Amino acid sequence: MSTKFSEFLEEIEAEARAEGPDALAELAAFDERYRLAHELMVRRREAGLTQAQLAKLTGVGQADISRIERGRANPTVSTLAAVAHALGYGLALVPLKSPAAGAGPKRSGGTTAKRGSRAHAVA
Repeated sequence: MSTKFSEFLEEIEAEARAEGPDALAELAAFDERYRLAHELMVRRREAGLTQAQLAKLTGVGQADISRIERGRANPTVSTLAAVAHALGYGLALVPLKSPAAGAGPKRSGGTTAKRGSRAHAVA
């Protein structure tokens, strides 16, 4: 068992690799959720806004904003867009830095749908 958080994360990733592509895709989805949640919190703080102030600007409840920032919510695209727009950002899908070979289910027509693709707030 690990004593450092970074070692713990490495162990989780190794376990997911051992379990296969589905486990890696699930891990990537969780990673993306928390990365986006953290980014929204950072952008709110950079704007000098409290959660309550952001709630008033967006019409999204302060408790919902708190849950989003903690990665405990599953907000709709509309909710994410409202929060991002209030912070001066938009939503976009960006390429993964290191796409996993064969990650995600394939759709007919040769298009690949990837779970865990990054949705970021962009300027």
